[in-house]
Amino acid sequence: MRKIAVRPALAALAVLVAGPAFATDYASMLTPAKPGWPLAHPIAAGAIAPPPFSLPSERGVKPAYVPGLPGLPQARAVTDDFGRKPLKYDAVFIRQSKVENGEVVIPPGGLAYLQDTWGGEVALRGEQVPVLGRLPTFVDYDMTIEVKENVTIPAGGAVVVGGQVYHYYATVGHQKMANHSLHVRTIAGTDWEWAFGAPELSATETGWWGNRFAQLYNQGQAREISPKQLTFDWLSGVRMDRVLYAEDTVFAGLAASGETWKVGERSVHVAGIDEAAGTVTLEVRANGVATASKVLGPVQADRLIEDTTARKALVFEDGDMVAILSPWPKPFEGGKANIKVYAKAFSLAYGTDFARDPRFAVYPVGCPTGHNFGFMLVNKEEIRLTPGSRFEGPEGYFRIVVDAVDAGAVTGWHVEDAKGNRSINLGGPQVANVDLVLGQGRVAGQAILKDVGRALLARTYETAARLETAALPAGAGPAAAPPPAPASSAAPSAAATPPAQAHAAEAGFSPGLILAVGIMAVGAGAVGFEVGRRRKA
Repeated sequence: MRKIAVRPALAALAVLVAGPAFATDYASMLTPAKPGWPLAHPIAAGAIAPPPFSLPSERGVKPAYVPGLPGLPQARAVTDDFGRKPLKYDAVFIRQSKVENGEVVIPPGGLAYLQDTWGGEVALRGEQVPVLGRLPTFVDYDMTIEVKENVTIPAGGAVVVGGQVYHYYATVGHQKMANHSLHVRTIAGTDWEWAFGAPELSATETGWWGNRFAQLYNQGQAREISPKQLTFDWLSGVRMDRVLYAEDTVFAGLAASGETWKVGERSVHVAGIDEAAGTVTLEVRANGVATASKVLGPVQADRLIEDTTARKALVFEDGDMVAILSPWPKPFEGGKANIKVYAKAFSLAYGTDFARDPRFAVYPVGCPTGHNFGFMLVNKEEIRLTPGSRFEGPEGYFRIVVDAVDAGAVTGWHVEDAKGNRSINLGGPQVANVDLVLGQGRVAGQAILKDVGRALLARTYETAARLETAALPAGAGPAAAPPPAPASSAAPSAAATPPAQAHAAEAGFSPGLILAVGIMAVGAGAVGFEVGRRRKA
């Protein structure tokens, strides 16, 4: 079987990286949030290969769309320690699959599960995060800033830097002047346009745009700006190297000096509190002997939660135990410290095996400042499915089932959740793959729907019309095919309306059309929700 290989240049065909290395102090070159502040995250020691199919050109080909299944919930409200109820979404993607010798082939990295979130996941707040049906608590994270030098992005091309994807999206000309747009996404496809807009660069409209941009810690310095290509002295992008979760909350509240909690075979002990200094000392003890200790605090409130140094000063990790000095609502009160102690802690680290199912590699997804935006699980080996076979997703959380293949087409296939709830038949005589978009979150319901929603709707309508036609009684006419898009915005006269189109108008709304319109409403609702949220902000 083929396996994922570490590729030093995932975008080798689209991006050219050349030239001598800079002897640059990146920490002084990058722009922090405020003058005089340090960078919130350390500079990455080196590159880590991103997951396959991170580039826009590598997305699915005419994918099927499934809004969700009962066992793959959408807009699931979870909680944190302060009453927030953020929404979480399951998503499943299949990219670049094909039919070969009567089998369906999904390449390494072609199948991806995404735990998606509508808003950023915030450390230290006790936020629950769904992990394949479980609800651990998101405690902490490690983020770095990766910098690449001498990067050329051809028009239409893209490059991965850290966990971010830069796409030379468009040139907008104004006679002899032009501005040039970068589209910035995460490796999972989270589109930052809703949050930060798109960086604009120009060599001819220097009163409006320049040759440098900063979107939090996604930053760049261009030296050549043209419709042909953008060449950067350097580009930076954040990478979420690790997220830390915990299954059990042992204690959360105000604790006095001398208090102790049992965590497995050892205990966590409050060895001392210095409220004036803003610190608390915790010890881990085994058989009454201290085996590890850490002084937590003081709280640097203006730099939380993004600043690594400020946040790590409040976190004590020891094996599968993690304890924090909580800065909210107050770190100290009445001589006691605001402590949270967690047990059964575990990490998901960028590019490593998923411990519970090592058939998959894990990739946390990070925001350019320091929030987490879920995680991806991608298949490490090629998947081959003969008719009548199925592939179990991570921990059996979902299944991809191929029912029938005929003459190079996947005439029958579906996706189902762990409880056996299944989608409609997503195959057909013209379906050449099992590429899929499932979900309604930031990526599936907003970013991808915005880019390829028209194709998704067309395929969904075709599938619904085919199923409806198959169920009609003998002699009944089939549903009308959707008319082609008009060449202009002018409304056609009644005399010019094609007979088939007129028949469709007389027939009213078919179930297939209702389904297609319903899916369109999902996308419109997602965009409308975001517009409303931003107006209230």
